[in-house]
Amino acid sequence: MNEESLKSAANKLGEKVVFKGLLSKNARLKNGHGKEAKDVLGWDYIVKEAGGVCFSYYAAQPPLSGMTQPQPIKCPLGIRPFDSYTVDFKKAIEIFHSLNCGDSFNEMALYYVLHYEVTEPCWFIRSTLGCAIVIGADSGKVMDPVYKE
Repeated sequence: MNEESLKSAANKLGEKVVFKGLLSKNARLKNGHGKEAKDVLGWDYIVKEAGGVCFSYYAAQPPLSGMTQPQPIKCPLGIRPFDSYTVDFKKAIEIFHSLNCGDSFNEMALYYVLHYEVTEPCWFIRSTLGCAIVIGADSGKVMDPVYKE
């Protein structure tokens, strides 16, 4: 496949990332911290199938490859499943860099908190300076306040 074919296919798929039954994804970072998208080695996923059973597995971030076998787990409390989001992790990292919270992060996760005031899944990023940043995964808005330890 050439690059034009890939771009055409991406345009036809639209802007959203679709992942049925996603509960959370937590980044595994190269050397325990990251500055850019290439520092994300892969993701620890928790998904909930239609029957209500939750599974946990790891999948590498391309161009790396590999995946662990999904294992059944107890479903975590306090988060709800969601099927799509608009702001991918690369855009969330761009937004992180637009803030005054340092140039690297040591945690990155995506989940949808089960709370009546939360209206979208959110990216949760902790900078190496101790800032806790929450970015709406549909709106791209930085939730106030940005917490600092």
